[in-house]
Amino acid sequence: MNTQFNVIQMKKFPVGSTPVKPLRESIESADFSLYDIQQVTKLLSFAQVLCEKGFDGIEQLCNEVQYITQERAYLLLNRQRTRVQVPSVPCLSIPVQFGQSTYGTLCVDFDPHRAEEPALPMAVAQLLTQVCGWLLHTFEQSAFLQGQYKKLEYYVHGSLTRREHEVLMLLCRGYNRREIADILCIALATVGKHLQHIYEQLGVHSEHDAILAAYQIGLFSLVNQRELFEV
Repeated sequence: MNTQFNVIQMKKFPVGSTPVKPLRESIESADFSLYDIQQVTKLLSFAQVLCEKGFDGIEQLCNEVQYITQERAYLLLNRQRTRVQVPSVPCLSIPVQFGQSTYGTLCVDFDPHRAEEPALPMAVAQLLTQVCGWLLHTFEQSAFLQGQYKKLEYYVHGSLTRREHEVLMLLCRGYNRREIADILCIALATVGKHLQHIYEQLGVHSEHDAILAAYQIGLFSLVNQRELFEV
């Protein structure tokens, strides 16, 4: 945005032919787009609220989109289509997606001062769509994990050895027993013994529950542990 603004400001025109009005309109448009982008980025801080409030947080996200865009755009989720009345025929309709999941549509109204133009710049609308998609995906992942935790029964009986911790890390990263044995250069039976002790220490009875319990109590982080084992 700064580069575009400087080009507009420094461009020279022949004497007597300087297009003052288009220049002013271009600068005002650039400033307005920058303001919109700043408002959209504020949504990034909404992730924790969304996860904590559950489905009430989703409704709040929809309200927040209308608020930060001054009701120039609204978020219409797939689950709302049968009970939400669309205010008007939108100028733009952009799918809100993350990966293979489509959560709904971002609808942008017409600009009241410029016929046939959207009320939000395309770049801002696309940024808003991507942020909403990421937020909804984050909520979905969090809600899924919370649902799994409700069915999980575990009790930490003691700490793990360094080797057991390594086995657990690899298990959490999706490796099977044979692959873990090859990576750590230990026997397959030894991996089984380590896993059995891990189950006992965490008070669980399966690999699935061991992974959930380890994540729930903070025994591992895929972000921080990623570089431990390069295979």
